[in-house]
Amino acid sequence: MGCVMKGHDSQNEKNDGARLSRRSILQIGALAGVGMAGSTALSNQVAALGTDGDDSLDAAYTNIRVREALQAWERGYRGRPDRSLALTDSGTDARHPDIGPWTGVTVTTEDGEFALESTHPGEGREIDPFERVEDTGLPHLVGWHNDHDRYGSYSRPRDENGHGTHVASIMAGSGRASAIDDDRTQVDEPLTTLVLGDTLSYTVDAEAETGVFATAFGDAIEIVIEGPDGVQLDRTGDVTGSTELHLESTIAETPTVHDEGEATYTVFVRPLEGELVSTGQVDSIAVGAFRHYEETDGDATEDGDLSVHAGVAPGYSITSLTDLGTATETFGEFADEFAETFNVRALNMSWGYVGGLPLGAAGGTLDDIPESIRQIAEAGILPVAAAGNDATPASGNGAPAVASEAISVVSTGPFDGIAAYSSGGIGGIDDETGEPYTKPDVTAPGGQITDTDVAADIGEIEDDVTEDDGDEEATEADLEPVEELEDLDDEELEPKTEFDEAITGDADYEPTLADEVVDTLLEFDGELLSAFGPGRGQNDDRYGDVRDYTGKAGTSMAAPSVAGISGLVADAMEEDATEAIALPEPADAGYEDSLRLKQVILATASETALTAAPYHRAKVPVYRFGGRDPYEGYGRANVGPAIDAVTRDLTDESISGTVGLGVPDDERAVAGYVHVSDPGEIDASVAFSHYSGANAGATKGDPHVDLFLYDAQNPDELTGEPTIVDKDAGLEGDADVSTSVSPDDLEENGGERVLYVVAKLVNVPGVVNGFDVQAHLDLETAFDEAGLIVEGEREDDASVFTGGQTNRTELDATVRHPDGEAVVVRDTIPEGWDVDEDHGDVEATTPAFGGGTHVYFGVDDPQSAYEELTHFAEAPDSVDETGRYTFGPIAVTTDTDDDGTLTDREWTAISGTDRTVTVVAEET
Repeated sequence: MGCVMKGHDSQNEKNDGARLSRRSILQIGALAGVGMAGSTALSNQVAALGTDGDDSLDAAYTNIRVREALQAWERGYRGRPDRSLALTDSGTDARHPDIGPWTGVTVTTEDGEFALESTHPGEGREIDPFERVEDTGLPHLVGWHNDHDRYGSYSRPRDENGHGTHVASIMAGSGRASAIDDDRTQVDEPLTTLVLGDTLSYTVDAEAETGVFATAFGDAIEIVIEGPDGVQLDRTGDVTGSTELHLESTIAETPTVHDEGEATYTVFVRPLEGELVSTGQVDSIAVGAFRHYEETDGDATEDGDLSVHAGVAPGYSITSLTDLGTATETFGEFADEFAETFNVRALNMSWGYVGGLPLGAAGGTLDDIPESIRQIAEAGILPVAAAGNDATPASGNGAPAVASEAISVVSTGPFDGIAAYSSGGIGGIDDETGEPYTKPDVTAPGGQITDTDVAADIGEIEDDVTEDDGDEEATEADLEPVEELEDLDDEELEPKTEFDEAITGDADYEPTLADEVVDTLLEFDGELLSAFGPGRGQNDDRYGDVRDYTGKAGTSMAAPSVAGISGLVADAMEEDATEAIALPEPADAGYEDSLRLKQVILATASETALTAAPYHRAKVPVYRFGGRDPYEGYGRANVGPAIDAVTRDLTDESISGTVGLGVPDDERAVAGYVHVSDPGEIDASVAFSHYSGANAGATKGDPHVDLFLYDAQNPDELTGEPTIVDKDAGLEGDADVSTSVSPDDLEENGGERVLYVVAKLVNVPGVVNGFDVQAHLDLETAFDEAGLIVEGEREDDASVFTGGQTNRTELDATVRHPDGEAVVVRDTIPEGWDVDEDHGDVEATTPAFGGGTHVYFGVDDPQSAYEELTHFAEAPDSVDETGRYTFGPIAVTTDTDDDGTLTDREWTAISGTDRTVTVVAEET
């Protein structure tokens, strides 16, 4: 391996700036006052992994999807191969190692019956879709439904359009086709400026049937990969090809093209052609080869190899249904069978009607899909749908995304800015309740028009596999056409964030950035801120013939990210959540389980009105303090915090957590749960500790961190929306929330209460996403168990008595907490009334302090519950004793020993058990 620089000698001069954190979009030297100093020259010393003590490539050089998914993988959740995620789409190409291998199992429902067929049934054997999974321990394409032939009919899983394969790869691609071979990978940090005509070149030795990749950090550069014969195989300037060109890094990759053995491929880095800027800045670059797909698990297992383009849940198997609405109706009709047979946790639907048909407020009333979505949820499967790409706030909210049970997903760029093409704003009407749907729900990365999301590509379909070519219009269509918006006025792009004075008070709270931050962003993109200033177990002998990747953009790409997140959170809830919020196996899951899973995704999402302010284009969300925004719903979906919410017990715990702006590596929230089985008071607090990161000096104050308590057991019963128990806006980094848990709460929830505690980063004054700033938080919870809780009632004969009349009183007393605690009961008879000790249940009497008489029950045999304890007392009969008298309150003591007097014991009065009566004495 080697590195060569060609071009002008002057470019070997030292730069004026210094290398930034990989999580920063700042240009070299642009922020001298923000913690950057020093200079370096071009390095010709290229470090090969495995030779310098570091045997693995930094994940910074992978797809941003992989980088964020690592938050879940490092927590131990990659997906289970004995569970699957499903999709209704244009098909899936099982030849691609990220999707296949296919188990040979086909689902058919043509005759109104759910049936399995297999290419290897075995005489008399029941078809098991997961048999190959059990043999290999790896995910497979476990089920394929191709009864609907609009996208073609094939004898093996194929995809003429490519959309479904791409979506499946984002959701659950194993990464086996892009698993990094560390022994054939090198990293260079040239820290140099290139002018037109200058190039950096690197050579990579790769095996046949593998691939070559390069990832570069810098600005205004492109990557070209040439094959052994000098033919260009990939170029990042072509954003419609198999490239990833985005604000943070540039990734190129290609399958190898030689037939056998090893061959040498060349990677070139050069200034971006066709730009007004004639120079490019190269910070660092990794170049290398992929492992053979049959020799790696990719990211599907913990012991696998880091890949460049794995999906969010690479350990999950895939169930694929070809077609869109028709396939979804089929899935809904047989949802229970799909759940039981293929262990489906979530269904992804990256499609919608053109223009959101039926439009706006009519959505859902003219369409059968919402009913299918409900059937899917009733089977315990979480429906996830793309919000649509209609670029307007009034459409794109038709089925399937509009359905209450579904998670509707809007697309963002790498720094959480809402893509201008995303639909959003106005929902449809629920045809059962007549109420408007509230959509969308969350956002997730889906790429920009010039900033695509890279995932598995398809290959040319073989003639001997094709049975019917399908509808040409369908197979060649963009399922979600991405429409560019016309130029907008500056006024239309201005941040529209508003603040409720009830929340912010008199705080000086303006979404202004530090001057040096604005300058840097303007230099980076002036237009952006115009308003600111292996093949094991396979059943397809062509598995591995397709290994390429491609870039697409749309909410179609955002939805499968959330479907993947949903699968990972479902695994966490099934395997490690406390029983009160745990999910059963897919076959046993139901409607409430689907909604509880949905709530976790929504409750741990983060608002981005401020953290992504410069990156929001035509769709500008506003700060909603935990409410739903019409453009981003509850905000950016967060896989790490969602998993923590269901697995990290914070009861009476203090932890330190970090949130930051260096996304996708930084997390946006800190979460966990509190679990109690006794009544009492739950308190939680978050406090800002300090900032860290290369750009911490640009901050203009303490961070805004909101703290929430959510009812983990009881989301909205129709929509799965989060139930907020308490919330506090921490405008200066500190917030406190609390709630009381009563015996009734416990009884209504199976004897235990579980609450999610979520601290969310809302704003770092002066700085936005893409800058290397982390806020360190201290999160603490406390549970103060209630003491003795007793409920009681009294019933007297009357409220007015004549002199000498007898009052018969009945008392009830029940200890609610601690359960089973025995007590002695006491009542108080007012002064002047005579107690009848010969009748009723009175066991003892003593004078009451201040006058009157105490009567006691349960002295000899204390109980935890008493009903209809009776005592009798005669009213005074003197004329001068006419007046008002108070009985009670009822009191109890847990001191039930025989030692000591009754009056010396500690008594607890039962609130609301006193009663005032009137005595009218007659003169005799």
